[in-house]
Amino acid sequence: MKRILYLWLLAFWVVPELRAQDIHFSQFAYSPSNLNPALTGVFRGNTRLVANLRNQWKAVPVDYLTFSAGGDIKIPKRYGKNGFFAAGMAFNYDQAGLARLNLANLNLSGSYTHQLTNWAFITAGAQAGFSRRGFKIDDLTFDVQYDPATSGLNPDKGSGEIFESFSNHFADLSAGVNFRFQDYSNCEIVNDLSKRSYLDVGIGLFHLNRPDQSFNNTGEAKLFIRYSPYLLANKQVNELVDVFGQLNFQFQGPYEEWLAALGGRVYIDRTPGNQKSVALSCGYRFNQDFGDAVFPTVEVQVDRIYGSFSYDINLSDFKVATLRRGGPEFTIRYIISRVCFDNKYFCPLL
Repeated sequence: MKRILYLWLLAFWVVPELRAQDIHFSQFAYSPSNLNPALTGVFRGNTRLVANLRNQWKAVPVDYLTFSAGGDIKIPKRYGKNGFFAAGMAFNYDQAGLARLNLANLNLSGSYTHQLTNWAFITAGAQAGFSRRGFKIDDLTFDVQYDPATSGLNPDKGSGEIFESFSNHFADLSAGVNFRFQDYSNCEIVNDLSKRSYLDVGIGLFHLNRPDQSFNNTGEAKLFIRYSPYLLANKQVNELVDVFGQLNFQFQGPYEEWLAALGGRVYIDRTPGNQKSVALSCGYRFNQDFGDAVFPTVEVQVDRIYGSFSYDINLSDFKVATLRRGGPEFTIRYIISRVCFDNKYFCPLL
């Protein structure tokens, strides 16, 4: 385990200095398909549905909207006794700026989890997607539309610009690996939340095929590979209380983004079918040049439904325009679990 942690820490030093341009969420741990394809199927239960919504910088004239929705499912065990397959699908949509620059993509993912010991698992995952990128010029203004007679804008005058295309389509390939450390020596048949400690360490690699996102297909706007190393930890303190920590570094070409969060969770009821919990945490997003935002988060679980809300409080120089109001973010998850009689079938523990 120490060797794995050393390798994970080394990844932060060997990747060049960078800053993130892909879709990103403050609640990154709750958007698994955007964190690492190898997290497909790595959760407590059989089926997981997740949706994320982020509305950023509402205080400025043009806000930013990001939406993600997807699900993954464990495939019934048919190949060997020490692992399982899983499959998933996710849809992402992002829109930014006055030109409504947008990106929509649909991703399919698959993974295989192999049990190394009673407390260690390794998962390898891959993701294939199809993306559409586009923009509009309806709300844009250009120099040639200035009318000296009125000293103002004349929208009847053309833009003077010729655009070959307003959209682009491309395929996208990603992969990753995840290590899960969690006691599996006495897997419970029903998830009574008696074993909650775990550690996930891994890295996702996105845009491995370096797709061209230019609108004229010149190949001059190839996406940089995005490296996404992370650590997700949950420690059970006693029967009713957990503490958890989350780290994620996003490296992509000249862009970088570092996120860290720390919090606690209290279980009000652990009875299967009536489980309830409340969690509070606070995170910080930054890079080597400046601190971007802090984001307090509240999470509520009612049986199979998990809902969380966070709010970005802007700390960067852009706070002059945003009045520190970075924006809200919502996450909702629905996890389906069932009683496991098929040789424990790695559920609901993992």
